Amino acid sequence: MKKEIYQRINGLSERLNKKDIDVALIMQNIDLFYYSGTIPSAVLAISKDNKLLYAIKRGYLRAKDESFIDADDMVQFKGLSALPALLAERDIKFKKIGIEMDVMPVEMFNRLRKYFKNSEFVDISFDVRWQRSIKSEYEIELMKQAARMLDCTMEDAKELLQSGKKEIEISAELEYRARKRGHQGKCGMRAFNGEVFMGHVHSGAQSASPSGFLKPTAGIGLSASYPEGASDKKIKKNEPIIVDFLGNYKGYMSDETRIFADGKLKEECESAYNFCRSVLEWMEEYAKPGVIAEDIYNKSLEMAAKEGYKDNFMGIKTNQTPFVGHGIGLELDEFPFIARGQNYALCENMTFAFEPKVAFKDRGAVGIENTYVVRKNGVEPLTRFHREIVYL
Repeated sequence: MKKEIYQRINGLSERLNKKDIDVALIMQNIDLFYYSGTIPSAVLAISKDNKLLYAIKRGYLRAKDESFIDADDMVQFKGLSALPALLAERDIKFKKIGIEMDVMPVEMFNRLRKYFKNSEFVDISFDVRWQRSIKSEYEIELMKQAARMLDCTMEDAKELLQSGKKEIEISAELEYRARKRGHQGKCGMRAFNGEVFMGHVHSGAQSASPSGFLKPTAGIGLSASYPEGASDKKIKKNEPIIVDFLGNYKGYMSDETRIFADGKLKEECESAYNFCRSVLEWMEEYAKPGVIAEDIYNKSLEMAAKEGYKDNFMGIKTNQTPFVGHGIGLELDEFPFIARGQNYALCENMTFAFEPKVAFKDRGAVGIENTYVVRKNGVEPLTRFHREIVYL
């Protein structure tokens, strides 16, 4: 693992050198973990000439035990005001500094500008996130473990779901079992105000309820303070039940959605589900290295319009999401986004979830989701629970 950590550091250092950025200051927790293997309260400085400084404010002793960075490059410090002197001591230049502007609070940015008065700050968010989008075989193996965990959760849902039970009862039991299998609970999401829990169980019309979150189906939750996920609604017979959960193994995630029903779904819902499954299967044939992410999205919209789902695909009308898939790994919202405006090609060893869904106002929603890794000749599914509607 130490070799892999240093390969990641070297990769960022090469990127900095090409852009003539003297040093990157990594401060976001998930990025710290990616480049060091641990998450202290710290700043990880990576220079364009491959010099390192891991300046740690809190958690130094644990970081020394957990991190794969050499101990000689780790120091304790009292705060950002001490950082310029520490960099200078190691002959790390800081005329041009790269930071994660997509997540850094303005208050922290202003403090950095105060302490680095003669430095220019540039955004390296894309560089970091793009590097993270290409997974190593080690990372893919962890995601496969998360996927196996997730397939077990779907088996659990077959056993636990039935009409008369509250959504929250089912969700809590699925969460409990997943935790016993090693799910760490917390799931990472990068977007501002982005929140995600272990998963969702919601049913009937509530699945299609409009949401402020950028998700095609969200449920309504237990209160307005967290308006998504399972509620205290009792599941009814003959209505679609969505189980949309995350597996999480050692921080790496996989995502899967399946449809269940206690009884028999209306033909409208069955037809919409079969359409979603056909879109998923088309994507599995079409997606490969070199295919443009936005093309997959646009062709999915064309298929939806042709089949009469223009106003229902990826959410109800006026609340539709501008994507049909998202990258996943240490965070739920990584590159590649299978979405509008994403004019870049898929690359080998990218990982993403593809989730075609159809929602009907006041009636419910259906859909399917799998997680994939892009291989040389196509995509390999990581989640493997069977794809039929599960009739209980």
